[in-house]
Amino acid sequence: MIKKLSIVMPVVGITALILLLLVNARRLPHSQPMTPPPQSPYANTIAASGIIEAAGENQNIAATVPGVMTQIFVHQGQHVHAGDPLFQIDPRDQQAALHNAEANVAKSAAAVAAAQSAVVTSEAAVHSAEAAANSAQATYENAAQIADRDTALHTAGILADEEYVTATKTRDADHALWQQQQALLAQARAQLQNAQATLNQQQADLKANQAARDQQAVLLAQLTVRAPRDGTVLQINNYPGEYISSAPATAAILFGATSTLQVRADVDEINASHVRPGAAAVAHLKGDAERSFPLKFVRIDPYMIPKQSLTGSNSERVDVRVLEVIYSFDPPPFPVYAGQQVDVFIDGDRGQ
Repeated sequence: MIKKLSIVMPVVGITALILLLLVNARRLPHSQPMTPPPQSPYANTIAASGIIEAAGENQNIAATVPGVMTQIFVHQGQHVHAGDPLFQIDPRDQQAALHNAEANVAKSAAAVAAAQSAVVTSEAAVHSAEAAANSAQATYENAAQIADRDTALHTAGILADEEYVTATKTRDADHALWQQQQALLAQARAQLQNAQATLNQQQADLKANQAARDQQAVLLAQLTVRAPRDGTVLQINNYPGEYISSAPATAAILFGATSTLQVRADVDEINASHVRPGAAAVAHLKGDAERSFPLKFVRIDPYMIPKQSLTGSNSERVDVRVLEVIYSFDPPPFPVYAGQQVDVFIDGDRGQ
């Protein structure tokens, strides 16, 4: 009995192993996809992956001045107009700088007013000195005439020595007074020039301080980031209390004019030479083979870029460069959104 079992058991084991190998070797049928892939309506098709974006491209709104965000004035999906505030960076330091600049402007304005007053005073002093000098000149000229006359009379022996000496001394005294008034006039004019130079300097300082104030006001205004045009807030990436750099990896707000949408299709470089301007195209939403919408050719961006939008396919090469083809489209009867991926089929027959 033992001999029989020793012969039967190996045979049974070998038979079971053969059956197991045969069962495992059978090919299992591939599972069918839940949704069939979209089909191209064109005989010769250039397939591309695309993304829906706002017409005129989405805009990354970042802060021009780094700092801590203190306020955000919008929410995702909100439509805003050009110039509406989006968010604000902490303005306290800049407000203090602006107040200091405004104080400097006020101080300079007061200095200009004082300098203008000094100019007016100096001008009055010049007018007064001119009048005094003119009066002294007239007095001297009159005394000189009298002295000349008395000299002639004295030479002729008609005029006494005492009267002659008096006329001469009066002429000399009036001449000295005239020279004194001329010196005072020159001094007054010099003081006027100094006052005018001081006024010019104060006015220049005022302009410089006004420019500094305006610059501080501009910097303060930059802390409130505003919408560059009418559009919709597509995404908010930062919130109050977070520090925002002036060159962030991700912008604080993604913004776009979603009243009109477009598709940015990425055509692999191996197919780029087959794309013709004006080529017709259709788009399917990702994973939706039943619904499609026609596209209208807009332009081809002439510079090829590294592929950024990846489909997840195992055969996809990440080192491929792509040609970006822009298409517009009329709103389809079903909802589409900026940022949504689409499968694009481009007619490869046009222009062949």
